[in-house]
Amino acid sequence: MTVFVARMISVLLHPFILSAIATLISADLHQASPLLFQLLIFILITLGAIALGFAWWHVRAGRWQHIDAVAPAERKVLNMFLTLLLLISSGLAWKYFPQPELAYGLLISGIAIVAAMLISPWLKVSLHSCFAAVAAGIVYPTFNAIAIGVGISVLVYWARFVLKRHNMLELLAGSVIGIGCAMLYQVMA
Repeated sequence: MTVFVARMISVLLHPFILSAIATLISADLHQASPLLFQLLIFILITLGAIALGFAWWHVRAGRWQHIDAVAPAERKVLNMFLTLLLLISSGLAWKYFPQPELAYGLLISGIAIVAAMLISPWLKVSLHSCFAAVAAGIVYPTFNAIAIGVGISVLVYWARFVLKRHNMLELLAGSVIGIGCAMLYQVMA
């Protein structure tokens, strides 16, 4: 039962889901234009579907063991793909989307993954804990980011630890990268 709950938390607090929700809150587009808000939701769902489809394709083809990209070689391929997807999407959002929050959110998400990849020869950084910190930083000061960030981070830490995906140092490293990226977002926004 504990593993099941940990899996559900890991899925529900997945980096993409946290980033998408934080971007929607930060952009506050639902007040500006319902059509723009719906477009943003469509874009975020499409990006998530592309990322999920990429991982599923690798599992289906027998190249990966799990959609979570558990093996180091799988993570490397997935992280490179996600970085490329996020950076291209950020550029497109910067050019075609009327409000810059989407471009900023996509850009710092790509930067977070690059930072994790640079550290990966020494440490398997937790992108789940990284994006929990990023999400809290993006919504700041809209909500009490510290309370939300700590609450989400505790759940993420527990889930990833129970699933034996990361140790405490890897979880903390993810949070440090996430806090740095969140600070960058706040400077840009």
